[in-house]
Amino acid sequence: MPKVLIFGQSFNANTGGGVTLTNLFGDWDKDDLAVICTSHANGNISPNVCDNYYFIGSDEFHYKFPFNYFQRPSPSGKLPIVYTTTNESFSYKPGWRELIIQNVLYPMLDWSGLMHVISKMEVSANLLKWVDEFSPDILYIQASTRESLLFAIKLSEKIKVPVIIHQMDDWVSTVGSNGLGSRYWNRKINGEFKQLVQRADLCLSISDLMGSEYQRRYGSKFKTFHNPVDLDIWEPKANVEKYAEKECSILYAGRTGFGIATSLKAFASAVERFNETSDIKIKFYIQTAEELAWTQDFQHTIHRKLIPYDKLPQLFQSMDFLLLPCDFSDKALKFLKYSMPTKAPEYMITGTPIIILAPEETAIFQYGKEYNWAFTISDDDPDFLYKRLKEIVSNTEAKWEISQNALKLAKARHSRKVVIKEFTQEFQKLLEEEEQCDYVSF
Repeated sequence: MPKVLIFGQSFNANTGGGVTLTNLFGDWDKDDLAVICTSHANGNISPNVCDNYYFIGSDEFHYKFPFNYFQRPSPSGKLPIVYTTTNESFSYKPGWRELIIQNVLYPMLDWSGLMHVISKMEVSANLLKWVDEFSPDILYIQASTRESLLFAIKLSEKIKVPVIIHQMDDWVSTVGSNGLGSRYWNRKINGEFKQLVQRADLCLSISDLMGSEYQRRYGSKFKTFHNPVDLDIWEPKANVEKYAEKECSILYAGRTGFGIATSLKAFASAVERFNETSDIKIKFYIQTAEELAWTQDFQHTIHRKLIPYDKLPQLFQSMDFLLLPCDFSDKALKFLKYSMPTKAPEYMITGTPIIILAPEETAIFQYGKEYNWAFTISDDDPDFLYKRLKEIVSNTEAKWEISQNALKLAKARHSRKVVIKEFTQEFQKLLEEEEQCDYVSF
């Protein structure tokens, strides 16, 4: 296997990017993987696939004047990995200081445009020494901020190995879209991203729709690689008991926040009305790290805490429906239009009917509708949702057809065995091309 240096995403079991990375690189030897991680990965890394992490600290990360006076020193270097038998990945709950920074300071800096200029990351001598000791064959990048984007360009210039970039969502369309100087920042950041694309030897996207759009925007071909599923773990098992025998259970499991929360609340409203007018009763379960405050306002919406990743297949199979939501605001649509939720193939393989609540323009809606593997709802108005729920819950024939379509498609297109083989071949092909170029040059 090629030795791969990863920047922009750590391995973990409780974020979409971490799960996708874990599954795509699941067959690599630990000695062939290394990760450069930032403070965003603090406390949330898994050593199961990779245990060689370099933490970007004060040697590389610097705030500019006058913000440098508020910077706390943080050590750079290889992270000491502590193994645990209780959790697959380390959990981390932010304190009040981090919450104020995330929810108050960062939005203000983002609106003012200062977020894009108050700090910078440099490739330090210590980092280069660590990279040299690892001796990577390929640099794999998932950039998600201007800061990380510029650092990725610098890193690619320094270590001079083939570069692969992999886009999880269309953050370059939203990162400079609001506040002061929005047009300037949007144009500038898109131009900088194009520089990275032009430097890349291979460009990957999370969906076919993203690949087509990015090729139009940036002039390079993007190949699609999404989260694969291990059939041995996820394929439906016989005689799984229903989560609730006397009611219809609908589950959303995943993150909350931007791009998700509004549609979840609209769905909860529709569930309330359904229960008021129907003999069939629905319970809407939201399984997230933290409970949304508004769930207590709804009698039939229930928060559930996260459970270990290996327990999810049985939970998903025990539900009557699984929900994939996306908000309908312009900003959410820009950010998530070309994304493909990590949960999608995991939902599909369980054989449980899926409901997609998303704008028609999104990749997930188009994928579900084209292959008829989900009930699709393209309006988040609670009255419309209520009417669609009445149609969906009582349609036994459609539920069977859709669940079987999803199961077959997951086996054909999202099997871990198939996807990892194709993913690995792309890396090996890139190295072979590089060796041929070196031979010709010599």
